[in-house]
Amino acid sequence: MKIYSLIILLLCLIAALSAIDDRYLYQLAHFKNIQPYMVVCSEDQVVLSSQNYLWAYSIFNPLQPRLEGVFHSSFRIEDVNVLGSNQIYICSTEPTNQISSVDTLSSPGRIYFTNQIIGDRITREGSILYVADRFKGIDIIDIGKGGMREIKSTFSEKWGIRDFIAQYPYLYALNDFGLVTVDISDLQFPISMGVNYEIADATVLAKNGDIAWIGAGKKLLAINMNDLKHPRLIFQTRLSNDILDLEIKDNRLFVALGKGGVKIYNISNPLKAEDLNTIYPPTTSVYDVALDKDLVFLALGKDGWMIYQYR
Repeated sequence: MKIYSLIILLLCLIAALSAIDDRYLYQLAHFKNIQPYMVVCSEDQVVLSSQNYLWAYSIFNPLQPRLEGVFHSSFRIEDVNVLGSNQIYICSTEPTNQISSVDTLSSPGRIYFTNQIIGDRITREGSILYVADRFKGIDIIDIGKGGMREIKSTFSEKWGIRDFIAQYPYLYALNDFGLVTVDISDLQFPISMGVNYEIADATVLAKNGDIAWIGAGKKLLAINMNDLKHPRLIFQTRLSNDILDLEIKDNRLFVALGKGGVKIYNISNPLKAEDLNTIYPPTTSVYDVALDKDLVFLALGKDGWMIYQYR
């Protein structure tokens, strides 16, 4: 009996140790001079945006990011994507939108080329840009190195896209009804594949291997996509606040929860996500998260933005 008790105690200890985070969070900087609600990063640069303004910083020194450029959009910025070190794609629903540079720098910064794209959401893989319009569908555009645009096709079967990611040869999207998968192995003739319409109010999506992680209100769900024609729910939990963004790196899932901060989960076992850590920025809300190497960038709206190191 004692042996069984010791074995059970040992197993509980191992389970507890497996949930301990072996990384630590360090706050590096908090900047309050701008008010961003979105953040993306690429090639040692971070781009933040509000509804009408966009700021580009170099982060060679994350303790003192250098402001390289500021831009104004005459209409609401819906989404942003960055290609290389100088091409910024700004998604807007207005065809007449104008993107203008704001001269606020005492010395010349990096030269950026801003490209207006008509749509609601944008994602990119390599030189292929995918632009979603809620009422039209998805445009697939070859942008080369950023100086050209060749529309490969328009996929109009699935509309109402709320979030989507491209991982060739498939595109995974959340629309008004749930999760859909599109075969894009032939960019000129996309083919609709599996669907899972059991998901209500899903708005944000991230993917780790065969598992799609989805935020739907306060619910966090994991969908196994191994069989693309029959995706199935394998895990779900309810969080304290609505999920605003999801990002994944090294089997760590970062969940932006507004006033609930950022939850960090170990998703090595998708059947049971382990709560590892929480970032609680003081007296503020986290609207968006971006990851680059061991850096975590938070867009805090009226409270500016923050940089953490997670190692």
